[in-house]
Parts: sequence; C-alpha cells; structure tokens
Amino acid sequence: MEKGDIAPTTHKHIACWFEDLLITRQEEPQKRKLFRRDKELTDDEWIKQEVRRWRVNELPLKSVYHMVNQLDLGVEVYTYYEEELVEQVEHWLARKGISVSVYAYYDFDTLRDDFKYNRDVHTLFTPYEDDAAVLGFRATVTKPDGTFGI
Repeated sequence: MEKGDIAPTTHKHIACWFEDLLITRQEEPQKRKLFRRDKELTDDEWIKQEVRRWRVNELPLKSVYHMVNQLDLGVEVYTYYEEELVEQVEHWLARKGISVSVYAYYDFDTLRDDFKYNRDVHTLFTPYEDDAAVLGFRATVTKPDGTFGI
C-alpha cells in the first residue's frame, strides 16, 4: 500500500545476464594424462567442474553490486545455463555479496516470451547484440569489460 492506495505496488527492476557479462567461462586447458583413466563425470562433479571455470568480469560485477547494495534496486540475473546451475549461480553471487534471484532460460524464444509479458523489468543488460535487437528498447548491450547501470 502506498499513499492511501490499497492496490499492490510493483517496482520496476533491472535484469542482467550472467555468462559472458558477469563472468567469462574459461575453457579448460588440455591436461596431461598420467596413468589416469577417462571416466564419465557424475552430475555433482560436472557442476563443480563448470563452476571452477567461471572467471569474474570485475566492472560488470561491481555494477551489479552497486545497484543491489548501494542503490537498493531490484536486480534479477538471467542465464542460458541449465537449471541445475541456478543454485550455484546464486551461491557464487552471494559469496561476492550480491543476493539476487537467478532465472534459467532454455533458449532465446522462452526469454523473449517472458520478457514480452514481464513489464516490471525496466532494463535488461545483455552482452548479446542479436538478443537485444529482438527484445527492443528495454534491452541494452553491455560489454564485459565496462560498467553499466541507471
């Protein structure tokens, strides 16, 4: 309730992309195999291996930290990673002092449909020019080596 209005108040919030904006995924270098068997990874081993490849992009992460902790803005983080990694992304961001909701999208069509109907998202900061071109004026292309915000 705000100023005598009994209707629920919704506040616009910001969204940003996780991979290729907040982090860069480092490819694993070729390791020498010294008397090791090739083995199939379990799901937990695969998740741990994937998280170890994430390298922070300093300026975008500082931008999100500033929006969440200094400006007290609502921020959501979107990812094309699988649903199994959402909890890991939230935990990884929390270790950096950023508490946000993370949403996984299986493909661009799902994101486009949600974005069309979710009018509460003021701006989506994305590193993908093609996505921004289709999503329209609420999407802003941002580079992983710079800052962003409102």
